[in-house]
Amino acid sequence: MEYCPYCNSDKGIEFRYLSDYRDECYSSNLTDPNIYEHNGRMFVSECMSCGRLMLSDDFGGQLESHLFDKAEMIYPSLLASNFSIPHEIRITYESSKRIQQLNSEAFVMSIRKCIEITCKLHGIEKGNLDKKLKQLCLELDIPELLSSVAHNIRLMGNQAAHDLEEINPVNVQKIDEFFKVLMHYIYILPSRLKWFEHVNNMDKGKDAHPITRDGRWVFQKGRYRGWKP
Repeated sequence: MEYCPYCNSDKGIEFRYLSDYRDECYSSNLTDPNIYEHNGRMFVSECMSCGRLMLSDDFGGQLESHLFDKAEMIYPSLLASNFSIPHEIRITYESSKRIQQLNSEAFVMSIRKCIEITCKLHGIEKGNLDKKLKQLCLELDIPELLSSVAHNIRLMGNQAAHDLEEINPVNVQKIDEFFKVLMHYIYILPSRLKWFEHVNNMDKGKDAHPITRDGRWVFQKGRYRGWKP
């Protein structure tokens, strides 16, 4: 993590505390009735700018304190770290979070861009964003309430681009929350459902990695995303 998820500062995040724990885990092969035990390690780190704390989890319990930033951050939760969401959207969203506290108009327009990218990734490129969104909602069978969320993001983006008045920070926060809900519906929930169906359709006796009680993989021997021997 190169910047604070709270204040977006890049002054640095430092390790403060670690705690080892033990928990139950299960095989993702549902024909295996055994309950296993895994060692985990929690890290607490602090932003050097705003002083807020972050909590990360190493499910394998092997990472040393200087590698605390390689563990999965579980608080605050980060949309940009969810790999169910396409890379193009994650990168754009992560960039927008860097400026949320500095330039609310630019942040909202960047979130609007994420919506446009979503449409493009679904093969919808013709017409203005209003027409694209209507087609996207129709093709994905998005409920009316969530459709309204997407259109409100579009309207707020238009306001940020054309109006002279600054966007209220309360509205900026709500746009961020609405966008997260939309991404959960379009990408995260389908990914979780696909994983659920995969696990329930696995061949009997097939080797499978252990998973934690909340369905996360247990990484072992200090390995993390991007790890190299």
